[in-house]
Amino acid sequence: LSPFFNETVYCLGVERLLGIEAPARAQLIRVLTMEINRISSHWVWLATGGMELGALTAMTNGFRAREKCLDVFEMITGLRMNHAYVRPGGVAQDLPEGYDEKIRDWIKEMRVELGGVDKLLRGQTIWVNRLKDVGWIGVEGCIALGVTGPLLRAAGLPWDMRKTEPYLGYETFDFEVPTDDRGDCWSRFVVRVAEMHESLKIIEQ
Repeated sequence: LSPFFNETVYCLGVERLLGIEAPARAQLIRVLTMEINRISSHWVWLATGGMELGALTAMTNGFRAREKCLDVFEMITGLRMNHAYVRPGGVAQDLPEGYDEKIRDWIKEMRVELGGVDKLLRGQTIWVNRLKDVGWIGVEGCIALGVTGPLLRAAGLPWDMRKTEPYLGYETFDFEVPTDDRGDCWSRFVVRVAEMHESLKIIEQ
């Protein structure tokens, strides 16, 4: 689900050991691909969660939106998954010609898809009832179990490595760290959707 994150964290480790730093453009490309990947990963979460809850339209729409993310990955790397694109010292190749127009079109499509999530799910009684007050875990429980990411932020702690220990120039971007304080499945839904909006802001920048 997160190939660009896996590739990048490995390469950052190698680069730290070698005492080198990727060029600024390569760092920006890494950020770009990781934020598209974050959105793609959240779509899979929404789609599979919808499938398990019987919300089949959430599933089909979620995977449709994810396919659009994979289209962008294929345009950039030549592959839809298992990219081997991020390499120690930079990336495998520069962005292809016309990438900016393709990504701007994709951003518009993602905003339409996210608008559909709000219309389809946010006020839908069955969806709300199946998520609210279900699967609760608080901040203390998250920390005790080593839980991070959207689950920790959905419990109320705004811990995000991009803000707390910035890397790849994340400190130069304007974005928020969405949180909620319920600590339940509803909060995780709210936080992940909000994170997709914030990732789009980063990608635009």
